[in-house]
Amino acid sequence: MLALADVAVVVSDATESARWWKKNLGFASFTIGGGTGHAVLVAPPGERFVLHLCEGYAPLESGDTGIAYVTDGMEALVRRMEKGSVRFPEPPRSEKWGKMAKFADPDGNVFWLLEVPTALVRATLRARAPVGKVHSKRRPARARRRKSGR
Repeated sequence: MLALADVAVVVSDATESARWWKKNLGFASFTIGGGTGHAVLVAPPGERFVLHLCEGYAPLESGDTGIAYVTDGMEALVRRMEKGSVRFPEPPRSEKWGKMAKFADPDGNVFWLLEVPTALVRATLRARAPVGKVHSKRRPARARRRKSGR
């Protein structure tokens, strides 16, 4: 059996970073590691996808993480984040499909924020990778060759 545990984000101080996530986005935080508190994890309350605030195991690599969050209330969320002095290297802007912004944590890790319809936020919360055999839409190489006359 195999399960995705978390996504690591390198930070200078995991405890302070967890406080930042809680204050600015309302995330829950918890630790694992046999009571040692080795792994400090944060996530929206009840969410399965968690960030491991990884302190001291790798050099800081600030920049775009490629990690995206979706919301159906960009304007209110951004106002709340700005009150907490969250920096937006790319402030909210409108696109053909909706709104987007990029925000940075205190270590300069940049995260995406996308506004989507409420139904898509709910679908994202319920989404899980399919269980069972994954089927490819490609035909085997032998079948492709036959069709092309080889």
